[in-house]
Amino acid sequence: MMRFSYFFVIFAPMKHRRLILSVLVGLALGGTAQTAKAQDAKAAIRNHYAAAKAYVEQQREMEAGGDIYPVTQCFSTQVKQNLPATGYHQEDIKMYYREEQETDEQIYPDLCLDFATKRYNFAARDYYEEYLYDQQGRIEFIYAALPDLNEGKLCELRFYFNKGELIETIVKSRPLDGGTFETIYQGKTVPEGYSDSYESRLGAAKGIMELFKTINANREL
Repeated sequence: MMRFSYFFVIFAPMKHRRLILSVLVGLALGGTAQTAKAQDAKAAIRNHYAAAKAYVEQQREMEAGGDIYPVTQCFSTQVKQNLPATGYHQEDIKMYYREEQETDEQIYPDLCLDFATKRYNFAARDYYEEYLYDQQGRIEFIYAALPDLNEGKLCELRFYFNKGELIETIVKSRPLDGGTFETIYQGKTVPEGYSDSYESRLGAAKGIMELFKTINANREL
C-alpha cells in the first residue's frame, strides 16, 4: 500500500502532491498515536493487575497466619451441584472491592468491584478465570486458563480493554502435563476459533458485576 501511495504521489500533478502527502502523513501519525495510546493503556492495566494480585496474596498470607484483621474486602459465593453427564460441579467466585468515600457525612463508603476470580470444574476439567475492572466499573482485563482434553493442551487467554473496548488479545498454550507456554496469537482482534470463548468470558464479566451489585444492595447495614 505504501509503495502504491509513493508512486501515486510521484506521478500526481504538483498541485495535488501536497494534499496527498498531508493525508498520508496524517494517517501515519494517527496510527502511531493510536498504538502509543494502546501501549499506555496496557501498561496501566498491568500495574493495576499487579496491585490487585499483591493485595489478594497479602490477604491470603494473613489469613493463613491466623490474622483476621483487617478483614479481606471480598464477597464470596459458592455453588455445588450434580450436573447430568459430567457429575459433581463446584463454582467459587471471589469479588474483591475497594471503598470510595464521596463525602465526610457518608456513614458507609461505597463499594466498587475491583478484581474477581472464578474457579469451577466440569468432570475432570478445572477452569480458572480472573476479571479486572476499571474505576468506572468497565471490564479492563480478562484472564482464563482453559483445559482442552481433546487436544491435550492448556490454553491461556488474555484480553485487554481500554474504556470497555478490546485493544489486544493474547493466546498461549502448552501440553496439559507441563512444559512452556507458547504464544500462538497476539493481536488487536479475537482470532478465529476463539470467538465463543471471548463472548463467554465477556458475559461472565458482566454477570459477576451484576452479582456483586446484587450482594452489595442487599447487605444488612
